[in-house]
Amino acid sequence: MEVIVVNTMHPLLKIPAFYTIIPGAHFRERAIGTSVGMFSAKIIAESNHPKDAIHKLETIDATLTGKYYVKFYLGSSHLALNNLETALTYFNQSLELNPIKQDMSSIYAYMGICFKEMGQYRKALETLQHAETYDNERTDIYNLMGFSYFMLKEHEKAITCFKKVLQLDPSSAIDYANIASNYRDMGKKDKAIEYYELALALDPSIDFARDSLDKLQQ
Repeated sequence: MEVIVVNTMHPLLKIPAFYTIIPGAHFRERAIGTSVGMFSAKIIAESNHPKDAIHKLETIDATLTGKYYVKFYLGSSHLALNNLETALTYFNQSLELNPIKQDMSSIYAYMGICFKEMGQYRKALETLQHAETYDNERTDIYNLMGFSYFMLKEHEKAITCFKKVLQLDPSSAIDYANIASNYRDMGKKDKAIEYYELALALDPSIDFARDSLDKLQQ
């Protein structure tokens, strides 16, 4: 199999960098269920303003009927416009069209975002738990679950979710701050200070963490 390596090193920075191309090979994550239609829908959704993407995707949907990925990207485009009910309708339609297993977690995760934005945190959690059953290594799922538990004032469960994020990505400063906020609301001042300091050591730009830390240390 032919392998093409392109030198992408910046001439001034001199940091070694390259891009590898293997014609005909698939990325592992997209080795199943790939198609021209799927990637076309993805590119349209990611490269256009959501309103323009919706118009183009509706045209594809009318021509290439019954494709779950077209419904999914219609849903994500409506979500970007905060058309939450419409987005949920498309995500549900996507689920009804027998998506491949590896895409189920994304569909449920986006549905979870919709419910979170609607303030329906119990429904968000129920949906995100479905997402977790298909992929338990996605930090976004646990972050959304943690936020939902926080809003429901179920702080121990929120902390558990945010710690799962850190198990997957120990450098996620925002999740140290999220844990700290839960400890703060539980009245555990020392633990809150500890986690806010960890968050700010990783990312000093998290303003809410700094503000909360300052108040706790007064």
